[in-house]
Amino acid sequence: MKDRPLILSLLVGLIMVLVIAGVSLLVRINALSGSERKIQAEKMTISEQLENLKKDNSSLTEKNKGLIDDLAQANTKLEETKTELAKLEKLKDKLEENLKDELMKKETNVKN
Repeated sequence: MKDRPLILSLLVGLIMVLVIAGVSLLVRINALSGSERKIQAEKMTISEQLENLKKDNSSLTEKNKGLIDDLAQANTKLEETKTELAKLEKLKDKLEENLKDELMKKETNVKN
C-alpha cells in the first residue's frame, strides 16, 4: 500500500465522504423527527378543539330547538290574542251602535 498513495488517498476520501453523508442524513432524520412530533402535537390540539366545537355545536343546536319551540308557542299566543282583539273590536262596535240607539231613543223621548 505504500507504493500506491493515490489509491490510499482515494479510499480515505471516499470514507470521509461517506461519514459526512451519514452524519448529514442523521441530522436530517433528527430534524424530520422533531417536525413530526410538532405536527403530531398540533394535530392532537386541533382534534381536541374539534371535539369541543362539536360539543358546543350540539348544545347550541338543542338550545336553538328550544328557542324555536318557544317562538312557535309565542306565535300561537299572538294569533289567539289577535283573534280576541278582533272579537273585542266587534263587541266595541256593537256596543257603540247600541249606545247610539239608546241615546237616539232618549232624545226622541225627551222631545216628545
